Amino acid sequence: MRISRITPIALLSAVALAACDNGAKQQLATLSHVDSLRVDSLGSVRKDLLEEVMSSAQFVNEINTELAKARALAAQNPVQLDNNSELQQVNEERKRVMARITHLVARLDSVQTRLATSRRQAAALSKQDSALLQQVAAYEKTVADLQASAAQERTTFQQQIEQQNAQIAQLNGQVDTLNNVRAELTGQVSELTTDKNTVYYVVGTRDELIQKGVLVAEGQKRFWLVGSRHIEPARQLDPSAFTKIDRLANTKITLPEGTYEIISRQDPSFATPAENKDGKISGALEIQQPEQFWAPSKFLILVRS
Repeated sequence: MRISRITPIALLSAVALAACDNGAKQQLATLSHVDSLRVDSLGSVRKDLLEEVMSSAQFVNEINTELAKARALAAQNPVQLDNNSELQQVNEERKRVMARITHLVARLDSVQTRLATSRRQAAALSKQDSALLQQVAAYEKTVADLQASAAQERTTFQQQIEQQNAQIAQLNGQVDTLNNVRAELTGQVSELTTDKNTVYYVVGTRDELIQKGVLVAEGQKRFWLVGSRHIEPARQLDPSAFTKIDRLANTKITLPEGTYEIISRQDPSFATPAENKDGKISGALEIQQPEQFWAPSKFLILVRS
C-alpha cells in the first residue's frame, strides 16, 4: 500500500526535477517526506488497533468465563445447602464473581474507548483501508453486544443475590426461632427432670415429727387411758420440713446416732442399711434401686426409736 501511494509522487517528482529549479525540487521533496510520515503513522495506528482488538478478545473470553461461573452459582438452590455457613460462603463467592465481572466490564469500556479513538485516527489518516475499518467496526459491535449481555447478566445476578440474601435472612430467622424453641424445651425438660428426681427425707423422734406436722396420731390408744396411738404420715406434707435431695445423685442417706424405722410408704427391700438391728436401721441407708424405692412416695420419714 505504501508503494502504491508513493509511486505517483515519485514519478511526478522525476518529471518536475527535469523542468524545475532547485526551489521546486525542494518543495517536491518536502511533499514526499510528508506522505511518508502519513503512511508511517497509519502503520502505527494499524498496530495499535490490532493490539486493542487482541485485548478486547481476551477480555471477552475472561468475561464469558466469569459469566459461566455466575450462572453456575446462581443455579445453586440455597435450600439444598447443608447449613447457613455454606449459604454464606456461596453468597460471598457470588459477590466475588460479581466484582470480577464489574472489573472486566470496566476494562472493556476502556478498550472500547481506545478502539473508537484509534478508528477515528485511522479514518483520518486513510479512507482507503476499508478492510481494517470494517474489522474494527465488527469488534466494536462485539464489544457493545458483550457489554449489553454482561450488564443484563449482572443485573439478573444481582437480583438473585438479593433474593437469596432475603432467603438467608429468613432462614436465619427460622434458625433463631428453632433455637429459642429448643432452649425453651431444654429448660422445660431440665425442670421436669429436676422435679422428677427431687425427693425429701426427714429424721426425728415421734414427738418431733408430730410437732412438725410430718406425722399424725390416729385412732384410739392401745389401752383405754394409757399407751400411744398409731402414727401415720400427714395427708399434706410440707417440703420445708424435709431435707431435699436428688434421688439419683444422693443414694446414701447418713443417719444420726440411734436406730430408725421407715414410717413412710417406701419399700426397704430396695435399700440396704449400714446396720440392721432387730429390723431397725442405723448408721446410714444405701439405696440401690432409686426408681423403685422412691416410686410410692417422694417423702421418706425415718422415726427414731
